[in-house]
Amino acid sequence: MASRVRLTRYGIDCYAYALIACGQIDLVIEAGLHPYDIQAPIAVIEAAGGIVTDWRGGPAHGGGRVLAAANARQHGAALEILSQVP
Repeated sequence: MASRVRLTRYGIDCYAYALIACGQIDLVIEAGLHPYDIQAPIAVIEAAGGIVTDWRGGPAHGGGRVLAAANARQHGAALEILSQVP
């Protein structure tokens, strides 16, 4: 994924989800999350019009591999790439 985006940042934690909700960034892609890591950001991002799923497009409330996107177009493009990851 990093080779297909303009800028990659590591280690900004929950702040990245706030940046999506504010319209400052387009995607957050993480793996290894616990349910408590993602449940509050899901509410904030969805209230701002974004989308949060797992890497297969399913619910992300349980944690694991998570894709958060600012809109449906970006979510679909990222999901297409991530769905190929074993």
